[in-house]
Amino acid sequence: MPNYVLLLSFVGTNFHGWQVQPNLRTVQGVLKEVLEKIFQHPIKLTGCCRTDAGVHAVEYVANFPTESFFDTETLLKALNSLLPEDVGIKKVWTQEGFNARYHVKGKVYLYRILNTHARDPFLEPFCWRIPYKLDFERMASIVGLFQGLHDFSAFAKLEEEKETRIHVQEASLIGKGDLIEFRIKARNFLRYMVRRIVGSLVYVGLGKLEPKDIEEFLSGKGKCPYTAKAKGLTLEKVLL
Repeated sequence: MPNYVLLLSFVGTNFHGWQVQPNLRTVQGVLKEVLEKIFQHPIKLTGCCRTDAGVHAVEYVANFPTESFFDTETLLKALNSLLPEDVGIKKVWTQEGFNARYHVKGKVYLYRILNTHARDPFLEPFCWRIPYKLDFERMASIVGLFQGLHDFSAFAKLEEEKETRIHVQEASLIGKGDLIEFRIKARNFLRYMVRRIVGSLVYVGLGKLEPKDIEEFLSGKGKCPYTAKAKGLTLEKVLL
C-alpha cells in the first residue's frame, strides 16, 4: 500500500487553520476533498501539526496511505490543477511508514512585525503592523532567554494534560528597517506558544514588561496574556 507524502504551502488568511472543522474552510478539508476526487475513495490525511486560523505555511508536510497508485509527478500536477490558489503542492513522494505527525524532526516558525504607521499591502496579510515605537534593542536583549529547556505552560493554551517543557534550539530577532523578524526552532510547540512569546516581546518593547517577568513566565509561573495576531505567524520550515 503506497504511503504518499506531500510538501505543501498555504496562505492562511481565508482558512480556519489546518484541521477539519464542521462548516468551516480548513486546509485539511480542502486538500482531503481534492484527494478524494482524484482517488475516488475516502482518504485519511495526517498533517505535521495544527495551525490556528489565519496562520500561514511556507512548508507543511502531510501524508496519506492508499491502495491506489499514482505516479508522483502526475499526482503533483493533478493536485495543483484542482486546488485553490491559496494552497500549493511543492513536492510529492512515497515513503513507507512515514507519519507526518510523529516523524517530523523539528519546525521553524517565523513571526513578522511591521513597526510603522505606513501600510504595505504586500506585507499586511503576513505581518502584525504595530504603529507604536518598539524598543528593538530591549526586545533583542531578552530573546536568548527563550532558548534551552523551559516550562512554556505560561505561554500556551492547554486544552488537555500534556508535557509543557519544550527545548527551544534557536531563537532570534532580526531588524530590517521597519520590519522585525522573530524565528524560533524546536522539535515541537504548544498551542499559542509562538504567538504569546511574540506578544511578550512586543510588550517588553513597549516597556510594559520587564525581563524578570519573562523569566518568571519561563519558570512556569503565571500566564502571559499577550497573544500576537495570527496573520504574522508562518510555519517557515519543516525538518525531516
